[in-house]
Amino acid sequence: MKTSFSVLAGFFCIGDFTILIDTLFLKNQILNHPHIISTYLVFFSFVLIFFGLHFPTFFRNFPKLLIVSSFVFGMGIMLLLVDLGLLNDIYPEASLILLKYYYNTYYILTFFVFSYLITSKLRFNFPAIQKFMEYIYYAAIFTCFSFLIICIFPNLIPATTSYFLHFFFFMNLLFITCFVVFLFHYSFTKDYLTHPFSFLFERSKQIFEEKIPANRANSRIIKEKLWTLYDKQNWRHTMDSFWFQILVDETLDNALEHGGKREDDIITVHVFESAKYIDVFVIDSGKGFNPRLVPSPIDSDRKLVTGGRGIHILKKLFLVRWNFLGNEVNIRVDKTKSSDWKTHV
Repeated sequence: MKTSFSVLAGFFCIGDFTILIDTLFLKNQILNHPHIISTYLVFFSFVLIFFGLHFPTFFRNFPKLLIVSSFVFGMGIMLLLVDLGLLNDIYPEASLILLKYYYNTYYILTFFVFSYLITSKLRFNFPAIQKFMEYIYYAAIFTCFSFLIICIFPNLIPATTSYFLHFFFFMNLLFITCFVVFLFHYSFTKDYLTHPFSFLFERSKQIFEEKIPANRANSRIIKEKLWTLYDKQNWRHTMDSFWFQILVDETLDNALEHGGKREDDIITVHVFESAKYIDVFVIDSGKGFNPRLVPSPIDSDRKLVTGGRGIHILKKLFLVRWNFLGNEVNIRVDKTKSSDWKTHV
């Protein structure tokens, strides 16, 4: 999921940078070449389908999505190979037909396949992102409305009169509005996993990484490895073993309970350390949850319920955050505050 977001954002940056350089320095030599634009759009369709496959999560038990996506990938590769074989100078008429009909048909097919991927996944219940998806719909409607205004009044942004720049501008506008929604819904709150600008100067180093099949035996093994790390890094002077036990048990047991339903489910553990912080990341393969909706165990109607107490205790001591889907938890230990929660037994 993180990779699909990064690839999509990177592809937008490459496209925008290419347009900027071509417009300012190359006098539209790239943008006026129809084959280059078509090739870019085909690769963009690959990225879009890849994003659709992995957002909000990859469905292992829904192979039809992968089959349809593979067909689109294969069709796009064949289209590019045929276009390369024709060569515009040798077969100008065939190349023109390819550009005018086959490429446009492929773009339409990609749009329908991407819509199929999204609608197929939205039929499943993702409680952690229901409200977020509602806001995304509103953002998409706003983007479409803004884009129509620009098309009706082209003098507002004259450069978008070219058909391919229409497409680029629309996709950029849609990406920016969705990203703004994402920031306001997830980033500006303590419950969700975000990295402040100070993170760039922490010089945090990864000191532990492990991926295991989600079962009890492997969970015990990784707990033992984390205890070895605890001794190796000499964290006893920072965090009492009692609290570290709660940290390890709660994160791994919750990941196993909620993300270990299938045989091929994986639990991933990362540990980073800087001069000031210890960051523990635990990722499972479950659907996730909305941390805002988890009731407090100190409420009167929850006092007899045993679940949820460990995380509640950890939130009192450390900074506990989740990714937007709720299947990745980060517990940040501030070394400078260790004296506030050391136990004295």
